[in-house]
Amino acid sequence: MKEKTLKVQSAVMAVLLLLALTLTVVFSAVPAFAEEKPAEDSSEAGIEHYDGSVESSGLSVTTTTDKESYKDGETATLTVSVTNTNDYELKDVTLEYKVPKNFSLSGENSQTIDSIPAGETKEFQVSAVVTEDPEALLVESVSHFSAEALLAAVIALAVLALVLFAVGKFGGNKKPPKAMISVFLVLMLLTASLSNVSVTQAWTDDGLAEDADFGRVTVHDPSIVKDPESGYYYIFGSHRAFAKSKDLVRWQMISTNVQTDYDNLFKEPWEWAGAVSRSSLSGNMWAPDVIWNDTMQKWCMYMSINGDHWCSSICLLTADNIEGPYEYQGIVVYSGMNNKDVETDVSKTDVYKVLGEGADLTRYRSTSDSCINAIDPCVRYDENGDLYMSYGSWSAGIYMLKLDKETGLRDYSTTYETERDVSDAYFGVKLAGGYYCSGEASYILKAGDYYYMFLSYANLEAMGGYQMRIYRSENITGPYVDQNGVSAIRPKYEEMKKANYGVKIFGSYAMSGIETVQVAQGHNSAFVDEDGRIYLVYHTRFQSPTGTNEGHQVRVHQMFINEDGWLVAAPYEYSGEKLSEEGYTTEEVCGTYDFIYHEPTMYYQVVGEVQLGIAGSEENTKKSLEFKKDTVVAHRQAIVEFTLNYTHEGSARVSLHEDGTVTGDYSGTWKVTNGSNVEMVLNDVTYKGVFLKQEDETDARNLRMTFTLLGGNITVWGVQSGEMSGADETAE
Repeated sequence: MKEKTLKVQSAVMAVLLLLALTLTVVFSAVPAFAEEKPAEDSSEAGIEHYDGSVESSGLSVTTTTDKESYKDGETATLTVSVTNTNDYELKDVTLEYKVPKNFSLSGENSQTIDSIPAGETKEFQVSAVVTEDPEALLVESVSHFSAEALLAAVIALAVLALVLFAVGKFGGNKKPPKAMISVFLVLMLLTASLSNVSVTQAWTDDGLAEDADFGRVTVHDPSIVKDPESGYYYIFGSHRAFAKSKDLVRWQMISTNVQTDYDNLFKEPWEWAGAVSRSSLSGNMWAPDVIWNDTMQKWCMYMSINGDHWCSSICLLTADNIEGPYEYQGIVVYSGMNNKDVETDVSKTDVYKVLGEGADLTRYRSTSDSCINAIDPCVRYDENGDLYMSYGSWSAGIYMLKLDKETGLRDYSTTYETERDVSDAYFGVKLAGGYYCSGEASYILKAGDYYYMFLSYANLEAMGGYQMRIYRSENITGPYVDQNGVSAIRPKYEEMKKANYGVKIFGSYAMSGIETVQVAQGHNSAFVDEDGRIYLVYHTRFQSPTGTNEGHQVRVHQMFINEDGWLVAAPYEYSGEKLSEEGYTTEEVCGTYDFIYHEPTMYYQVVGEVQLGIAGSEENTKKSLEFKKDTVVAHRQAIVEFTLNYTHEGSARVSLHEDGTVTGDYSGTWKVTNGSNVEMVLNDVTYKGVFLKQEDETDARNLRMTFTLLGGNITVWGVQSGEMSGADETAE
């Protein structure tokens, strides 16, 4: 009898052991589909898993299924839950879905909910009859067995083994058989391993200006310089328009002998330009730049005298006093020689002095890569005290020459090689543009560790797409690149107002706190003041019903160097604000902001009666999110693709919260890194810049918290939607 009992016992033990081992093998296959893994981990099996969830733009979306897997012919139901975590209502929320070919929908492939109020959750349900798709990826698992069921089965076996162990009525044995102990240990280990597996189905104050304090002036192409003796800031522009200010806020026009005696002052350069010009000298004195020459002990004004067919030149005037009188000194550089459209007397230039008598000038017939327009000078010292001039426009691009500090004219001892898109023996080192890509008004600023080159792209008219871009270099002669490392030199023709190259400082915009929309900002200058503050000076045009108002005024914005060494500009015009060294409190910076995304390819246009290309002007902001959810149908993968569309009133907005999160049309995190410096990660892009408390540009001049950031070669602004209370302790 004992022998028979032992045989029964051994048979039971063998069955239990076999079942335990079978369950172990079966369960080991489950993670191939049940564990949520990165796509690269499952690439060998050709399977990527999607859980149907997304968190972005102040929305939290989750997708669930009524079953973990489906048999052929069953009905699958997917539930999409959408939670609006914004502090504003979302409207016209539409869920569109694209199902596999083996899904037969019971209705349309989209659903719409009128609105989702702030803080609420709404659900969509999608039902379809599913059939097996033989072409779909085979899921090599038994994922139709749940982990809970497997765990329950193993626990049951473990309990059974324990019972057998405890009762011990197998022929009166005093000791449990060794086989039983082995089975029990195997089951306990398997139970422990199952219990540790988490299975997821795959998937104003004093120092600030009042509105009445602003003195507006009209100076096109303003170039700024400061007179250290008087403390006045001066701007010099095209068509002999000059102005000065004691505080960069109250401007007044000034007059010099350049306005009255220009016929005599520019007689020589006009002989070159005027010989082929169809207009008069009075309208062809463009974009002067003024600098103090320490060696000459003179104020030097570099004026471009424009002529048709690229027959232009840049000449030098000097004065003891910044307001004149100015005297003519000579020409720095010519352009338009050997022009294919008109006959010119090259002997009147210095071309042969530079290149040698009888030099081959045929390359200067090409306006794409060799013939520039000698206009828009910018003269700067480098960190070694050497003097350079950048100049040029469109056609063959922007070049740079070294100047003689003793004369202020060209340094003839410095020579250049002729190498396409690198340098030219006459024009100097190439900095930007070429192949008739737009680009003018080069301006070089040394601030911090870098030289920053400003360029204005496109046409200067209100609807011409005019805009300012920045590149930087460790050397004054380049190479200059943008935040993405792209060179300012173009290898072929492109319409630059539609290009992403260069950091767009800002474009046409509308936001809380401004009463007039500015458009077509450009031809700027910039400088670093004695206290280290950096200023951007430019001319702007304004929005109008037809877009044809070409009136313009000067504006000044403060600029800052972010922690990546890039310049960012304050959203509102300068009114005396000062960056806080200590930073701002959490209460001051938290809140909801108008969010202005300065898309590089967007520019102001009027089509019919519709105003286009104004960042932040949207009456309704439209957004969309995409996500996927995969299921199992007859052991094969089936993926449903979703697109969630919605709108909300007004322009884009974000909210900064005390816990360091950002929600709204862009979501992510924010943190103060040092003083007023801030870093935000928005939609997976890292932006860096500063917080700055500013007066807005309304008559009331309300105080608002703002931020200005740069990331991914894109400038973004935020201005708090509501007026701030209290005084600005950082004002001068």
